[in-house]
Amino acid sequence: MDLLMQGIVLMVIGMATVFAFLVLMIAAMSGSAAFFSKFAHLFPEEAQTPAKAVSAADPVAEIAVALAAIKAKRG
Repeated sequence: MDLLMQGIVLMVIGMATVFAFLVLMIAAMSGSAAFFSKFAHLFPEEAQTPAKAVSAADPVAEIAVALAAIKAKRG
């Protein structure tokens, strides 16, 4: 019976530790979200340039792209 009580005590301590960690993590995430929403103007996002599309009418360009991808993959 003593081993069963030790097991239950360890289980409760472990679950309380995990719960406390999760509460602290949620608080930290909420705090960082509040910080970044307040100071969002200091962290501007860079504008992304759209990638140049390959013309579907040019099969030579498609083959060149495929060969370049294979060469890059194989090293």
